[in-house]
Amino acid sequence: MECITAESLNRPEVKRWHRRILERYTPPEGTALTVFLPCSARKPYSTSRSHRIFREYIRRGAGRGYGHLHEVVLTSPLGMVPRELEGVYPAAHYDVPVTGHWTEEEKELVRRLMEDYMEKAACPAIAHLDGALREVCSEMGVPLTPQGCLSEGSLRALRHEIRDALSDLPPRKRDPLEGLRKLADFQFGPGAGELLFPPGTETRRYRIFHQGRQTASINPRDGLLSLTLEGAGLLLPLGRYRVEISFRPTSSSILCPGVEGADPEIRPGDEVLVVHDGGLAGVGRAVLGGEEMTRARRGLAVTMRHRR
Repeated sequence: MECITAESLNRPEVKRWHRRILERYTPPEGTALTVFLPCSARKPYSTSRSHRIFREYIRRGAGRGYGHLHEVVLTSPLGMVPRELEGVYPAAHYDVPVTGHWTEEEKELVRRLMEDYMEKAACPAIAHLDGALREVCSEMGVPLTPQGCLSEGSLRALRHEIRDALSDLPPRKRDPLEGLRKLADFQFGPGAGELLFPPGTETRRYRIFHQGRQTASINPRDGLLSLTLEGAGLLLPLGRYRVEISFRPTSSSILCPGVEGADPEIRPGDEVLVVHDGGLAGVGRAVLGGEEMTRARRGLAVTMRHRR
């Protein structure tokens, strides 16, 4: 996704990202320190040379208290990307020209997202950034490491700041399910993560299991969750991303005339739960938006991947 003009801020997928960060995202529980970092040309950020260096110094500074720390990337046009969402579309799929110039509109977007995040996190923060974003963070009252974020002096300062901030806290490991739960909340709405990934959930590369049965997998193309029937059943009580149909399906294609109701939040390509008579009938991808599939009198509404 090439973001080369100011109009990129108004792309539907970019606006949807902003809205979901504001409405669906909450920092990990137990976060005692946030580190704001710059973006990188390579995506996901953690695969870039700069972020590998940042994370090395961050881990050195945090030591056994790394579980208390949270990393957030500030960028345009997405504004803010929490580390656990860096693999999700469009965060892992956009490209911007590096000019060093930020418009007032871009700065205001970052301010708004930072204000929301910092109110939710209610913890100290450090900004390890260069350029125009230093001005934004300074205005927000966030302490800054020295200019030149890849310089040895700035990296050492980052390590020392983190060590000092976490020195009085007990050792803490990060919950391995934390990132998955934040991803589920981002994709399906608040509360989805707790339903879909209860204690005891295990991960095996891209596949996720609970009590020995696969509940979901992470789609490597867009970083989002693809559900199995088992996972869809866990998510059903949330009451969101549901498509109500008037018949029991005998094929993987759900046509619009059979759709009785659909969550208006559904967009083309979203993972949806197909429901008949209050029970789960299948799970798959929406072809149309929720409002479109309820209005249309012909055409394909949902392509199911699994059905009962």
